[in-house]
Amino acid sequence: MKFDFKIIMKGVLIALCIYIAVLLAVGFIDRFIFEPESVFARTVKGFEEQKEQIQILFLGQSDMKYAIIPKAMPYRSYNLAEPGENLVATYFKLKYYIDKTPHLKIVVLPLNLTSFSTARLEWLRGKTFTKYFSYGYITYQDFKELYKIMGFTVVRQKLESFSPMLDRGRMKEFYKNVKKWIRSKPLRASEVYDGYFYGTSFSLVRERHAIERVHAYIRKKNDFDKDVLSYFEKILILCYERGVRVVTLTTPMTDYYIKHAEKYITKEALYEKVFKSPRFSPYIYQHIDHLDLYAKDHALFYDAEHLNYKGATVFSERMVSELSRIMEEIKKIP
Repeated sequence: MKFDFKIIMKGVLIALCIYIAVLLAVGFIDRFIFEPESVFARTVKGFEEQKEQIQILFLGQSDMKYAIIPKAMPYRSYNLAEPGENLVATYFKLKYYIDKTPHLKIVVLPLNLTSFSTARLEWLRGKTFTKYFSYGYITYQDFKELYKIMGFTVVRQKLESFSPMLDRGRMKEFYKNVKKWIRSKPLRASEVYDGYFYGTSFSLVRERHAIERVHAYIRKKNDFDKDVLSYFEKILILCYERGVRVVTLTTPMTDYYIKHAEKYITKEALYEKVFKSPRFSPYIYQHIDHLDLYAKDHALFYDAEHLNYKGATVFSERMVSELSRIMEEIKKIP
């Protein structure tokens, strides 16, 4: 039986065109229908609307996201933290916005026991990082820098940013949203106000969860990844050059989490790495340490490492006086 090469090629081209059309259609639906309802998109939208008035900006990952309620602050503040975000992604986001926030005085960065762990860098290979391409946070020069760290993975991430079909995890999320959409169910998981994600006031603190999370974050004892440290330095220098003060914050954790995390990285080792280093310490205006503030008060936590709404309310009220004092000090600086 003879095969007609032209017919085969025509079939392949038709199939390819159909695939590209579906790829683009799924990407279009996700970007304009589902993505705007995500916590990430609503957080960014809220910030875009207020960025010219923001004076205090909270950055980081989920511990910051669930700990700070900006409306409690006496100065215009915003919580731009993103669950899972590491300091590499934080740098790109801040670099994109810092010149668009003319009244920004303070950037609050998280400094917890796992901030510089290798696992934090591995997050770049996850499904969430594609959003940083979609939102334009990563320039061509940034792309080249990331390629040195990630290799071809950064190319894959860039391609995956065009459509959920190119990433299995995002495609599962897309299917879930389609089902909700068809059934007329709300796409929003919760409300977002000034970047704070309103979660539950329940407490589900379990020591087993603390062990699992610590093992997920830390690969070895005194795990300080050189690339994550490098981008931490970039953030500090960026803020210094723009006249923005950096305040580092260690948010509260449960005693379960602290006990198991300090088997790998102690608070003393972390602080020595940061505050005794000439690379970092000159650029940090002040550090606020509340790691064990509510360690045994499990009712204030949703799980072993995140404050619930009740805990965030109490903690934010405490931060008011501390940040107000710092802001008053800054105002007196010539």
